[in-house]
Amino acid sequence: MSNEVNYMQQRITINLNTDSKTTDKTTILEYCRSHGIAGIETPCGGKGTCGKCKVTVTKPYCKDVLACQTKICDGMEIIVGRKESTGTKEDSMVVLTNGGSISEKFNEHVNEHVNRNVVLNEETANESEKAESNEDTLAACDIGTTTVVCYLIDKETGQIISTRSGANPQRSFGADVLSRIDAAARADDNDKANGGLQMMQTQIVSLLNGWISEMLTECGRTKVSRFSVAGNTVMCHLLMGISPEKLGKAPFMPDEYFGREFNPLDIGLENCQTMIIFPAVSGFVGGDITAGMMETVNCNELTLYLDIGTNGEMALGKGDRYVCCATAAGPAFEGAQIELGMPASKGAVDKVWLEGRRIKYSVIGNDRPVGLCGSGLIDALAVLLKAGIIDENGTILSGQELPILFRSYVFEVEAEETAQSTELSLAVHIAPGVYITQEDIRKLQLAKGAIAAGIEVLFKEYGCMPCNIDVLTFAGGFGNYIDKASAAAIGLFPQELLDKAKEVGNAAGNGAVSAALSQEAWERALEIGGNMRYIELASYPHFNEMYVEHMNF
Repeated sequence: MSNEVNYMQQRITINLNTDSKTTDKTTILEYCRSHGIAGIETPCGGKGTCGKCKVTVTKPYCKDVLACQTKICDGMEIIVGRKESTGTKEDSMVVLTNGGSISEKFNEHVNEHVNRNVVLNEETANESEKAESNEDTLAACDIGTTTVVCYLIDKETGQIISTRSGANPQRSFGADVLSRIDAAARADDNDKANGGLQMMQTQIVSLLNGWISEMLTECGRTKVSRFSVAGNTVMCHLLMGISPEKLGKAPFMPDEYFGREFNPLDIGLENCQTMIIFPAVSGFVGGDITAGMMETVNCNELTLYLDIGTNGEMALGKGDRYVCCATAAGPAFEGAQIELGMPASKGAVDKVWLEGRRIKYSVIGNDRPVGLCGSGLIDALAVLLKAGIIDENGTILSGQELPILFRSYVFEVEAEETAQSTELSLAVHIAPGVYITQEDIRKLQLAKGAIAAGIEVLFKEYGCMPCNIDVLTFAGGFGNYIDKASAAAIGLFPQELLDKAKEVGNAAGNGAVSAALSQEAWERALEIGGNMRYIELASYPHFNEMYVEHMNF
């Protein structure tokens, strides 16, 4: 199941005389952050390098500007976001709340995999009676770098009774965890409440408070007895108001590994009695991985677990022995570093394929194509490789080297649209107005090379080969939608694992639900976390050589 997150158009008027949070040195982005205004995409974290935070200023001048680079002034009028159904990048984002039908998948798991220590009854109790007992209602949440999903659960039946999902509001501080680590470290000594860490904590806590309150009211409940949270290590630090600054520099050791109970009131989380946060293994392999593995990995099958979202985390093992690692690969695959990259929202090219001598594509929402999301980018790479438009080094061919059938697809990018290097002057048409540049391909090669090299390291450390793998599991929204054949074709994972690949949807969210319901599931997650050995790729012998080798196709 997936939901769409709409960024509604907002008109804002700045009044410096009545706004104590704002000065004439404040940028539009800083203003929107401090006032809880969503709809501005800043993959680069507000450094002015991605060009994707454009807003429209209608007064005192009328033009589009970069929100992170433009100072406000008294009386300034700004339009943030876009009208719905325009086919623009900010319209809506597809958020994966589960891999399939929630009730069917949930009941199947209850019956076959986890003893949640609850009795599944055909008849439900009277709703007014449920409302009087706080013990009957549970909640679970998967806090991702890009999106957040929250569930309300009936403890007696084990059923999810309400769901909320949306974009992580912290995205205004950057698309990846490194950007947010940097933002959290830039606290304002004169105004702690507006420091990066405090603002990001306020954003996520406010979102969860609003959702939980809405769901409780919707279902006639009063309070959550147990709230289970899965998230990567940085997201959990930000939730708890703990600085993740140490994760931005070697040896990347977190201040908190979680894996225990917390008091929700300590962070201002209302209507919850207790909160548990899944254990992290390292600074970059967090509780979302232990939650997902607890939910999906069969102890008797050697499993390669991949979660390629905004960050790239992977684990390998079975029984009581696992190895894991992480790469900073995801932002490119999610479109954050790509010229016409975008989230999986209306107008995104999500599939690309060859049909005879033509490149064909599909668009989310059957709308006008305006960019490429992650699944479309991987397909596009596979198609360019198959068509002979790029060579094994990822270079766009030209002239006589280019197959005559596809010469019309290759063109020169205008100087202002490309990087400084003369090598990066070619691009390939994918859809009307949508293309992929040489620089884009290089960034995607870096991302896929890091993941493929990470997988090779796991094989070496576990002492196995691809032929020994029983299951290749893709978790998360990105893994749920990518074409596995395209991913194998570009070398994201070994070709011989293609027939063993399967997607498990929002495994971290499902794991969080399981742990909310079952002490046994929670203890299994703690066990997996304790049995997992983290490998730091940055210091791994010969990793750079493996990385470079896997960049090629």
